[in-house]
Amino acid sequence: MTSRKPTYVSLFSGAGGLDLGLEMAGWRTAYASDNDPVAVETLKGNVGRKIENKQGAFDGTFIECADVRALDPISVLDKAGLRRGSVQLLAGGPPCQSWSSAGHQLGFDDPRGRLFEDFLRIADGIEPRWLLLENVRGLLTARAPGGEPGSALQHIRRNLLAHGFQTTVSLLNSADYGVPQRRVRLFMIGFRSGDAPLFPLPTHSKTADLEGRVPWLTLGHALTTIRNLSEAEIFRPSGKMASELRDIKPGSGVKSPGKSERTRPNGHWGYKQGAFVADATASARTVTASAQQDWIQDPIRGLRRLCPRECAAIQSFPNDWRFHGSAVAQYRLIGNAVPPLLAKAIGRSMLEQIKPNKKANLAEHVELLPLPPRLQYHVRYTEREELSNGQSRRAVPGRRVVRSELAKA
Repeated sequence: MTSRKPTYVSLFSGAGGLDLGLEMAGWRTAYASDNDPVAVETLKGNVGRKIENKQGAFDGTFIECADVRALDPISVLDKAGLRRGSVQLLAGGPPCQSWSSAGHQLGFDDPRGRLFEDFLRIADGIEPRWLLLENVRGLLTARAPGGEPGSALQHIRRNLLAHGFQTTVSLLNSADYGVPQRRVRLFMIGFRSGDAPLFPLPTHSKTADLEGRVPWLTLGHALTTIRNLSEAEIFRPSGKMASELRDIKPGSGVKSPGKSERTRPNGHWGYKQGAFVADATASARTVTASAQQDWIQDPIRGLRRLCPRECAAIQSFPNDWRFHGSAVAQYRLIGNAVPPLLAKAIGRSMLEQIKPNKKANLAEHVELLPLPPRLQYHVRYTEREELSNGQSRRAVPGRRVVRSELAKA
């Protein structure tokens, strides 16, 4: 299939959130793969679905179930109908569990933490103009083995630099781009020298401001887009959970036991997973890959858990985007996805900076670009936090000590 749209190759495609957003921005997905059969079934099940009442999703896309570690770059190009050097973008979000504070934080000790090496191997083979990687915010301050906070990201960026890709990094909050959800993720763009695309400017903010940004969209707004729920989609609390949630007001939850730290003698507490009652008048909290989503006080059905279709709307998926598998599998696919509207903003910003007659300079890079000041601050804060509370955290009985101490995802 021929197309005048810039083409890209997608890895770790999941339920298609990143791909859908890029296509909405004007890109064409030439190839998409994931090693999860349910994710691939979801991708294939949405082929041809209209995007913003225009073209169909994944028109002409080669979609397959494949382990990225076994992929051959030349085979990928052949299946996509492309030649080496003709791909504008290689995009993907390598699994984030090895860096996320919601997981065991094993970093490079987890095989999933090294999948970026296969991403880079495929980049070498297809020679794209740009790279786009997405991951949890915890990667910003994660440790490489034996390193300081931030050394894992530096390790990844230096590997990319050695292969000819300079990188720029940003933390983007999806709520700032029209997604009804506070979800901060790390994005990294790899580029050839002198060919650096910019990240998009926010269109929304917590409140309206003088720069013309409109207020964040609310959870309640997302829920109004959902058609009638079936009884099978209603999950109500029972037993101890019902008792714990009985008197919880929206915007709060059941607190977990606090653990004492040197700078927090009264405990460093949080909310128990799956025990938070959402505030419909505010932007939603981050949708996770777990079935233990937030609860909502439904004026008609009472207290119930947000169902998969509602979580998809919070992520900004179209209402007719179909997710395959069990409810648990759907929660996982939705929670791991990049919000399409955020991906659209990134994709549109990159497209605006493509100059057809400009050739990227493939000269060897010598110095790695520094992180933006705001991100450097996050790394320094984590270093100070480790000095203050690292020992007390490691002294907590029964707590598993792991190599990466990450900031909250």
